[in-house]
Amino acid sequence: MANIASGYVSIESTDKEFLEDLKNKINDGPFSYGGPVDIMDKDHGLDAGFTGRWSCEDAWDFFRELIADDNYAFHKALIDSEISGHGYEEGEKEASQVSKKSGAEKLDWKNVSEEWEWEEEEEEEEEEDAVITDKTKALEAVKNDGYALQYASDELKADKEVVMAAVKNEGGALGYASDELKADKEVVMAAVKNNGYVLECASDELKADREVVMAAVKNKGGALEYASDELKADKEVVMATVKNDGEALEHVSDELKTDPEILALAKELVMATVKNNSYALANLSDELKADREVVMAAVKNNGGVLQYASDELLADKEVVMVAIENNAVALQFASDELKADKEVVMAAIKNDGDALENASDELKADPEILALIDD
Repeated sequence: MANIASGYVSIESTDKEFLEDLKNKINDGPFSYGGPVDIMDKDHGLDAGFTGRWSCEDAWDFFRELIADDNYAFHKALIDSEISGHGYEEGEKEASQVSKKSGAEKLDWKNVSEEWEWEEEEEEEEEEDAVITDKTKALEAVKNDGYALQYASDELKADKEVVMAAVKNEGGALGYASDELKADKEVVMAAVKNNGYVLECASDELKADREVVMAAVKNKGGALEYASDELKADKEVVMATVKNDGEALEHVSDELKTDPEILALAKELVMATVKNNSYALANLSDELKADREVVMAAVKNNGGVLQYASDELLADKEVVMVAIENNAVALQFASDELKADKEVVMAAIKNDGDALENASDELKADPEILALIDD
């Protein structure tokens, strides 16, 4: 099962309109893989408890993206706010901490896995004490919260009626079912229709079952990652996948990644995605990172994501110019040739004088460029 990470973030601000807008964005953002976001109004602003798939990085990217968006209606209030938060995933024992001081335009990130106080023996003992052995109680619990299946006895985790009730409520509960039921097509179909990503928990036989995989990718395109190699090379399955999620192209077979029909469909969806969330460029297939139109759309939104483009596009003067006009920091990702291009460097420095540190040694000493900085 994809491990569910837990996160918490606190935003300090006195701007009520900004906080209300932020609540709406958080509710619509990447904050609820394993359950709803818990947003709390506080005297200092607002706090939010949330979940993520594997980690809380998507949530932190959400704030990075918003901070970098100069066109955000409440950008000044966001910059003036203070942000603090943390995220952790018990299974992999990974934890992170984020913070932003008032006035800062960057979200600081720190790995705190080693110093995090992980719950181990005591929690395990508590879970053992809470084992549900009564079928009626188990059914009541999983119908209310599918993940309650984890507290059921091994016998009940192998009971099809209990497990079916659990996965219909929360597809992710499949991860707690017995191996026998992870290989039961009816159970797995119910689970992937609720949450396609739980295809990961299915038996190898069902990961190669076309009907099961089609149901999973229609729910979550990214579920193709867990399908058999044969189905990753099945054009109909792949078409259904990219219709749902263009970013899932990264999981497609090498042969179909370059299929004109599939690439065109994926590109159409990805173009809309990167215009709203430029950081999505980081997760695209190499083919889309090398697509000039896709990269241009992303860097127009946030020049800093130039770092995820193909080497060829890092040497494309027009693409780099668009990126540095949006965010001068993008110069550091440009090719050496463009770091030595006076026009490019001049454009970056006009945006931010600190960009000089990323120019070629020759241009760092250029009188005309130095005069710009002095001005």
